[in-house]
Formats: sequence, structure tokens, C-alpha cells
Amino acid sequence: MNTKNKLNRLSFLKNQMMNSGANEIEDIEPTICQIFRDIFGIGSEYTKKADKIQNGFIVPSSVKMIYGQATKEQYREEKFKMYMKLISQAEAYVMVEGMDDGTLKASKIENLSTDKHSIFLSYCWNDTERANKIDEYLRKKGVEVTRDIRGVDNWQSLKDFMQTIRENDFAVLLISDSYLKSVNCMYEVLEIMKEVEYRRRIFPAIIDTSIYSTEEQIKYVKYWEKRVEILKKNLMGLGYTNGLVLGQELKKSEDIARSIAEFLVNIADMKNPDIDNIHEAIYQRIRTYV
Repeated sequence: MNTKNKLNRLSFLKNQMMNSGANEIEDIEPTICQIFRDIFGIGSEYTKKADKIQNGFIVPSSVKMIYGQATKEQYREEKFKMYMKLISQAEAYVMVEGMDDGTLKASKIENLSTDKHSIFLSYCWNDTERANKIDEYLRKKGVEVTRDIRGVDNWQSLKDFMQTIRENDFAVLLISDSYLKSVNCMYEVLEIMKEVEYRRRIFPAIIDTSIYSTEEQIKYVKYWEKRVEILKKNLMGLGYTNGLVLGQELKKSEDIARSIAEFLVNIADMKNPDIDNIHEAIYQRIRTYV
């Protein structure tokens, strides 16, 4: 199936959903899942997510309904919104795919979709000034930017917020030495790396270009391997319950240690714009999808 046909089927699906509305979502669900299977295949992340929405596995109100905390109408509305979000993400992916393989010209994309796509801004607080510049520029241009200072209220879970990186269409990764040594920042990287073809959805903003060298990449791999060793040593002797809870931090570091080499090699292989002009480059890249 070529790019144009994929986009046409996604557009048909979106129009059918808008005409049917949330109250009839259960009638159209089989069609949604079948179209995703036709476009992306059975094993793709998009198809798997559509199946999970249909089965209620990732719909928060499905659990609340059991305890009488949510109505059937709320459940359907939530499902409807999740499907619409997934369709928009799929459209963005297909557009990028079409541009990369030359089957879709940038000048034609504006006529294929008028939806705004969202960007997750991932950064270390040491780099807040640069993050502010990117954030302010994109928001003035009408781009929806998801960021911790707006996305997390007092006493809410940072982990839950960080996991929302996959719910956004794209992610800006403001990469510095502090970023690459931060558990929270690298956890966000791990989340986006779970996506198939995640490279198509990230905009690395490289503050320290030394990370392009193999020698520097090795230093970061060693940093996380050393951190794993230290955590293992510190966890020894703890009781079972405490060790189990605090062991989650060890698992995060182990996952980062296993993945950071792949991540660094991949971003070093990309033609990343100069950091001083990154905000403009990001906007120029996404505006053909909006």
C-alpha cells in the first residue's frame, strides 16, 4: 500500500469516527483495528495499541467502571479520544515515511491533513534556558508543546508524566552531558525507544557535539555501567521488601546501560541542526505535517 492510499484510509477512518461519534465507538472498533492491520501489519506498535484500546487494557476508565467510578458514556468518550489521537500519530508517521522515501512531496502534505501535532519537550533542568527558548518559539507558532512545568501538578507522579512521551507525535530531546547522566531524562529516552522507527519521531537538539565521537560515547556507557555496579552494591543487605521497591531504580539504570550505546550511535548518525537554530529547524520540519 503506497503513502497516498495509507493516508486516504486513515482520513476515511477519521471521518467515519466523526460522523458516528463516541456513542457508537464500539460498532466501529473492528473497522479501526482492521485498517491499522492493513496499513501497518499485525505486529506494529500502532496495531497493537489499537487492539489494546479495543480491549480496554489502556483505557483508565475501564478500571474505574468496575468500582462504579466511571459511566459507560465516559468509557466510550475516552476510547474515542484515544483512537483519534492514535490516528493522528499514524498520519504523522506515514507522512514522514512518505517524505523520506520520496513518495510524498512536502508541498502536497499541507493539503492532506490539517490536524495539529504535539511535541514532547524532554530536557534536563540544567538546560532550562535553552528549553524555554524552544518552548516559547514553538508555542508562538501555534505548536502544542508538552512540558513538565505545565504537565505535572504538585504531588502528581513524574513517572506517569514521563511515560506520556509516547502519546505525543514528536519529541524534542535537548541533549547535554547533564541529560545523558540523568535517570529521568534517559527514562524518557527509553520510553520513546519502545516505538517502532522511533528515529522518525525525535528531534535531537545537541548542546555538546562531543557526543558524536566514539570515545565520548564509551564514557557514557561506562558511566551507566558503573552506576549499576554501585546500586547493586548499595542494595545488598536490604530486606526483601525494601530491596524490591528500591530495586526498580536499579532496573532503570540497567535498562539505560543496555540501551545508551544504541541511542548515541543513532543520534550521531542523524544530520542534526545547529543548536542555536534548532527551534527554527524543528518548526520548519513539522509545519508540513500540521
